[in-house]
Amino acid sequence: MKKFKLIVFIILIFFLIITFLYGIFGSQFSFLSIEEIKQNRELKKDLIDSLKINNTDTILDNTTNTFYYSVSENKDNKLLVLKLELKNNLKYKIVNEKFNIIKVNFLESIDIIIYNDKYYYETKIQLTNLPLININTPIDITTNDTESTFYYINQDNVNVSGYTKIHIRGYSSRSLPKKSYKIEFYNKKYTEEKNVVIPNFYNGNAFILDAVYRDPSKIRNVISTELWNDMSNDFTNVDIYSEFVELFINNEYVGLYVLTEPINRKKLNLNKSSTNDTGIVIKTNGWGTVGTNKDFENIENSTYLDYEIKYPNDEELFEGVWYNFLNKISNYYNPEVKTTDTVINNTFNLNNYLDIIIFNSFITNMDSCLTRNLYYYMYSLDDKTVYLQPWDLEFTYGHYLNESWFPLLEYDKIYCEFEQKDAPETNKLLIDRYWKLRKNILTKEYFSNLLDKYKNKLNKGSALRDSDEWYEYDVEKEIEEIRTWIYNRIEFFDEYVKELENE
Repeated sequence: MKKFKLIVFIILIFFLIITFLYGIFGSQFSFLSIEEIKQNRELKKDLIDSLKINNTDTILDNTTNTFYYSVSENKDNKLLVLKLELKNNLKYKIVNEKFNIIKVNFLESIDIIIYNDKYYYETKIQLTNLPLININTPIDITTNDTESTFYYINQDNVNVSGYTKIHIRGYSSRSLPKKSYKIEFYNKKYTEEKNVVIPNFYNGNAFILDAVYRDPSKIRNVISTELWNDMSNDFTNVDIYSEFVELFINNEYVGLYVLTEPINRKKLNLNKSSTNDTGIVIKTNGWGTVGTNKDFENIENSTYLDYEIKYPNDEELFEGVWYNFLNKISNYYNPEVKTTDTVINNTFNLNNYLDIIIFNSFITNMDSCLTRNLYYYMYSLDDKTVYLQPWDLEFTYGHYLNESWFPLLEYDKIYCEFEQKDAPETNKLLIDRYWKLRKNILTKEYFSNLLDKYKNKLNKGSALRDSDEWYEYDVEKEIEEIRTWIYNRIEFFDEYVKELENE
């Protein structure tokens, strides 16, 4: 029996060695020197236009002649067999390496030479720890829908492709040099919407590519959304998922982006519209107020003042939708009506309202404070309350845009209303809810883990490449500034809430 086990063990070791050697030498790997390869061969720039590495697709950046290859970030500083899969008797050599084994380094590209008997081709391979997206479109992308194709490849070799319509999104952000985009998936004829499955994302047809241009830390929107997900999970089940990606358009590198889910009916789990009832999704884009609801019938397209109806899409339902919605919120937003406990309870879902007040105030959500960049939603026309979902969270954690561009606001100021002066019962509930959140979410440990996760992710080279492409920033320095701001904010807010309790 022992002899049998020994034989099996030897056979296993033999096959492991064979597999390892094939990984090193079984591909079109070359032992020739660079000088020998170039000798008597002609440089040919179009020798290849696509490349697979270790059975994984890459994306070519035409501007730098670099193939981007996505691998898991836990392979950083570990050995990796770099096996290029080439056709037509092509061979390759990694410059400055004896074998095709490399030590993973996300910060530096790898020089490669590919050749046959007549030609050679010099290129680079850039390892990245982020998923890659390439969008191909025959014309420039504008604010109107443009037909395009989409390709996504991640670190686990999961790829998603399809036909999309893409347009530039945002309001003030449209004027920035780096654009944000909305993409929607369609069938091959671009006539019908089509849902796609991207790992970890919802099963839908629409996605956002956020340029995160105005935030030099690149993480404010992402960590704010994660915070809201964790805070609101006690009462709602609307987790907005997002991930950092590196984006290419027509095989030209565009930079670091955040692929994220939109706020829509499907993501909010609302009823589809029908003649009898419908879920409601309404977005506020500006600083306007509704005052009273007497002018609800003056709807142009789907917009009333700065409120835009996102769902339903049926114009026959608009009047009923607006009447129900504006009738709900008009007192709360009417400056002539005091914000009492009764007004709050008759307007919003109370638990959701408490959380969004704490959320906005704690992170200094300067671009909202319950007046803009919000989604309102109701599960049906007869719903008793309105729910609130935050959106566009880059002006947070002390960051705001003015003539000095990216200043940090003081941590010891209340920029968004917290104290409900005319609503004592709500005020008490806010204080109780705050202390509950301080036990497990609004803590230094929670934020430290969140910041470390994204600092490690962006420090693998993607932020440096984005900085080279657009403007100079130091993502590690910026994240550490946010950490300091948050730690100070926690201490300040504790004292602020204690004073409210004493009052």
